Amino acid sequence: METIEKISDVLNRCAGIIAGTILVFMILLTMGNIVLRRVWVPIRGTYEIMGFAGAVITALSMGFTQKKREHIHVDILISRFPRGVKKAVFAVNNGLCTLFFLLAAWFVGRRGMTLLETGEVSETLRMVYYPFAFVVAFGCFLLAAMLFIDLIKLFILKDSK
Repeated sequence: METIEKISDVLNRCAGIIAGTILVFMILLTMGNIVLRRVWVPIRGTYEIMGFAGAVITALSMGFTQKKREHIHVDILISRFPRGVKKAVFAVNNGLCTLFFLLAAWFVGRRGMTLLETGEVSETLRMVYYPFAFVVAFGCFLLAAMLFIDLIKLFILKDSK
């Protein structure tokens, strides 16, 4: 279990670093586009790049956010439950979320394969779509792995939620 957790941690940290780097690139691109729009012409394809980059940032940061427990959750009702009921609710939730994100990774990965086979490209910059689909699928897989690790921890640790 410890080895799987370390591998997941390294992958999520790397994904977080990549997402942060892309975010800095997006900020610089936005600033450059604003400046160039005022003095000359805007940067071609900025809208497309921002859409692709936003999808990549979101996908790559999901697992890292789960690791840090920074997702939004409302537990007004659950906080009043006994420890055993809380544990059961968290187990069901983590199990369903793990399954959901595994399925999302699978279907987005299949869509990426279709995009690879068809060679579909974006309208303005003529960029291929499939790498972005694969990155989103990988991000969904990282989140599913993190949720599964959390599910296993619920049963291994004595003082968990």
